[in-house]
Amino acid sequence: MIKNKSDNLIIRSSNYPEIPSGYFCELKLDGLAVALTFENGLFVRGATRGDGKIGEDVTQNLKTIESIPLRLEAEKTHSSVHPFIRSSMIEIRGEVIMNKKTFLDLNKKYKKEGKALLKNPRNASAGSIRQLDPKISAERHLDFVAWDLLGIDIKTHEQIHQILKQLGFKTILQNKLCKNLADIEKFKNKIEKIREKLPYQIDGIVVLVNDNKLREKLGVVGKAPRGMIAYKFAPEETTSIIEDVSFQVGRTGTITPVAILRPVLVAGSTVSRATLHNEDEMRKKDIKVGDTVIVHKAGDVIPEIARVIKEMRTGKERTPHFPKKCPACDGPVLREPGKAAYRCKNKKCFIIRRRSLEHFVSKSAFDMPGLGPKILNKFMDEGLIKDAANLFELKEGDIKPLERFAEKSAQNIIEAIQNKKEIELPRFIYALGIPNVGEQSAIDIAALLNSKFKMQTSKLMNFLPKISIEQWQQIKDIGPIVAKSIYDYFQDKHNQDFVKRLFSAGVKIKSQRQTTKDQRLSGRIFVFTGGLEKLTRDEAKDLVRAQGGDVSESVSKDTSYVVAGTEPGSKYKRAKKLGIRILDEKEFLKIIKKQ
Repeated sequence: MIKNKSDNLIIRSSNYPEIPSGYFCELKLDGLAVALTFENGLFVRGATRGDGKIGEDVTQNLKTIESIPLRLEAEKTHSSVHPFIRSSMIEIRGEVIMNKKTFLDLNKKYKKEGKALLKNPRNASAGSIRQLDPKISAERHLDFVAWDLLGIDIKTHEQIHQILKQLGFKTILQNKLCKNLADIEKFKNKIEKIREKLPYQIDGIVVLVNDNKLREKLGVVGKAPRGMIAYKFAPEETTSIIEDVSFQVGRTGTITPVAILRPVLVAGSTVSRATLHNEDEMRKKDIKVGDTVIVHKAGDVIPEIARVIKEMRTGKERTPHFPKKCPACDGPVLREPGKAAYRCKNKKCFIIRRRSLEHFVSKSAFDMPGLGPKILNKFMDEGLIKDAANLFELKEGDIKPLERFAEKSAQNIIEAIQNKKEIELPRFIYALGIPNVGEQSAIDIAALLNSKFKMQTSKLMNFLPKISIEQWQQIKDIGPIVAKSIYDYFQDKHNQDFVKRLFSAGVKIKSQRQTTKDQRLSGRIFVFTGGLEKLTRDEAKDLVRAQGGDVSESVSKDTSYVVAGTEPGSKYKRAKKLGIRILDEKEFLKIIKKQ
């Protein structure tokens, strides 16, 4: 048995018979997973893996990577595979990565040029591939390592790797076929020892039943396939010293303490900051400026202080205190009653406006690809925009004169903005950034507005301020605190003006999916976890609501069904604990389609 935990790997060979084909073990690369489509041997399309079914087209940027061949070297492959390569469509899956040395060299270069430094190789890989300008991707010197091949019937996973290499792709030298589970443990221990010496970042190993057909027959149980498992290594830890504590301002004005660390290398990148979350967490860990601390990366990504080494205190350490004035705008800062959060109360704080812009263009809101923080900050610094409503007023001529904004880049940005003028009401409400209102609350608010308070979009802002706190609280799962947040937001004259200017700039609310006459799911609550194959998560939720059902983001005793897709999370475990019926995608579709 292989236990998927970071503290140990338990092997019980006596309980499991050896499989003739063995187990293929490969390194779990820490990069951006992509899928490459080849037709008749030619590279035609590349996409991020997305939710496993739908990804982002990044073909032009992937073509700048030298290790991705534009034409497959089919003549070198096994004779039985060769004809398929020439005449069929195949998909190559793998990881876009940035070599550790490349990462360090680029940061040295950027530091000399006064440019923003890359955070870590993983983020640098993902950010480079999603750039609007392929030239930026090209200058990052990315690499591609292949680990799977679809579209051809191949007996074992080991053979897939051999064919990938013959086709001209890079594969990992350390990958190995193991005969039994004891060999897997030896492989894991060896890789852990050489992990830091590798030229690229890894965060674990992947173990697969080598026989492809057998692995497929084993199917899926719970959150993982039976025939493969990912084993993640324990986070790398090191020590550093807290040199200071700074305070950052978030989208809703929340003040977050951040530890300023003596720079230290952790999991392949230099770390100099770590979030302390809030005052309660800071006091719980007894954080003091001058402390020696253990630092690791949560999930190998987010720097975090694990604990303080109190034995190394000298008596010169000092306790940090939350500021009474906003560090960004000098406005008043107050701690909210009953909460751990301190907030800046100045609604015109420029940091709050910047964070609000980032939220507005995010995927769950207006979803404007390409408008990252750097671009938004540039627009604000140049005086082109003051808030999100100004985005819809921008023209190509406003952007082209700016440094590094060529004609094509400016055109792409304007198109990304203008193509998003029509939006569903729930996403529109979420984009407003109302404090305490998440995606599900936005959906519930939209349902109330559509059903109980039918109105035209143009009159929306005239009506919203008239809704009382008590009426907002009628929405399921919205209590007095959230209801007051919504009420206060729409009472504010500045917010009213902002929403009106959005509509004046051409923003329109799309009509919602019409509910069916059959409301037989009325009173039933669905919770979704994991990825679905035939539907997106949003489409599945819409189907439930169209038939009168409710959707919740959390599992409780009131939940009727939990729909579990691939790799479900903690909701799946909670549903089993509470004895709630769990549906797979096929069972869910039968319930939805059954009239």
